[in-house]
Amino acid sequence: MTKNRFQSKGSGAGLGNLLNRSLQFSGSSAEVSPSEAPQTLPVESLQPNPRQPRRFFDAASLQQLAQSIRQQGVLQPLMVRPLGDDHYEIVYGERRWRAAQQAGLTHLPVLIRTLSPQEVDIISAVENLQREDLNRFDEVTSKLNLVAHRFGIPVEAAVSLLKQLRNDPMSAPEQVEALEQLFAQLGREQWTSFVTNGLPALQLPVTLIEAVQSGRLDYSKAVLISRAPQRHHSDLLKRVLAEELTHADLRMVIAQLKPELHAEPVLEQLKKNISVRRLSKLTEPQRGRALKLMEELNTLLK
Repeated sequence: MTKNRFQSKGSGAGLGNLLNRSLQFSGSSAEVSPSEAPQTLPVESLQPNPRQPRRFFDAASLQQLAQSIRQQGVLQPLMVRPLGDDHYEIVYGERRWRAAQQAGLTHLPVLIRTLSPQEVDIISAVENLQREDLNRFDEVTSKLNLVAHRFGIPVEAAVSLLKQLRNDPMSAPEQVEALEQLFAQLGREQWTSFVTNGLPALQLPVTLIEAVQSGRLDYSKAVLISRAPQRHHSDLLKRVLAEELTHADLRMVIAQLKPELHAEPVLEQLKKNISVRRLSKLTEPQRGRALKLMEELNTLLK
């Protein structure tokens, strides 16, 4: 199922309109005409985009789509770009391509466009964001790709830029305005909340990311688990999935975890380093800060 997450600016949001808006995001002029007749290509001549941000395809959902395709065929054409040697990369429609193979189809309707890899990546990001079942991790990845494209910088630099502008928006008002315009088009959240609530998805452990992408684990629960000591992640994940813990249940379980002090190397290091002799070797500011920290620790332990 798809859902248009973009704010409507015209009359209608059909496939042609959605794809044209994606093409505009990518900077391409290869617009789709509503009356354009798709071409037909063999299934084996198509291959997925290896940089596609959406990597998980639910097996049950694919089976349902395959059954629908057996009965009605592929109702919407895929968009592809030529790679040479009669092979094409899927720009949009990988899920239909997978389901069509399960349904036993040998040929698929396609719209062929000559696009650069960068244009393909942007179109994929925009189209993914229209899916209502898109998991939070893939949603964050797609939006981050669009931010990187908007400013012409690598994804890693986009993360740093977003955090910098969130902390000091007055340092680059033009870039802030560009972000506001971009996220207004995408809808659902402002760029500031994306930085606060979205970017942490990139820091999740791989096992939690996989659980979120597969739809087994809610993103907010994944964040709660990630905040617990790493040695508990596996057990917490198993409990959440097996017992279907609510957010409140999970918070309670995490709060009841007992710290294993003997396993914390920092405690042993402190025992070795805290002494009058070592403190006397510090500068006056360092000694003052050390004493203050020890006072705070002593109060906390009481």
